[in-house]
Amino acid sequence: MNAKPNSLLKSIYGLAAVVVLFTGFGNMPLWGRYYVADIPGLGWSGDFIVNVNIHIIAGSMLLGLGVYFLTESLVKGSCRAGRLTLSGKIRGGLLGLALMTGILMVVKNLPGIHFSLVTLMVFNFTHMGVAVLFMLAALVALIFKQPWRRTR
Repeated sequence: MNAKPNSLLKSIYGLAAVVVLFTGFGNMPLWGRYYVADIPGLGWSGDFIVNVNIHIIAGSMLLGLGVYFLTESLVKGSCRAGRLTLSGKIRGGLLGLALMTGILMVVKNLPGIHFSLVTLMVFNFTHMGVAVLFMLAALVALIFKQPWRRTR
């Protein structure tokens, strides 16, 4: 069995991660304020509703990939201790926390679901902070060529 994910899944992960980070910053809303939305082809990034929907779709893709790889690891029995590198464990933990807080951010928008203002602030700041930490961890891993998994 091949332990490496196929190139299509890696490409989907990379694209979804870039889109989710770009649209996440756009949700603040930075892109309309700093004229990124004025760049030809990026006008959609200044529209909050379009931006947040793309963010949710890309986040759902990351969630689906996370569930797929976790399930695959459990089924194949490759969740042995030490299989992930330290970089992989850090990025996996941060991505998992970002996905969990993202799910809470979506749930808060459902009809009949109400959270206190303090709870909403905790959700927002945790989600944003973890996403930035994930972005930095991924950038460091890319620069220093740190893989997710140790090859044996």
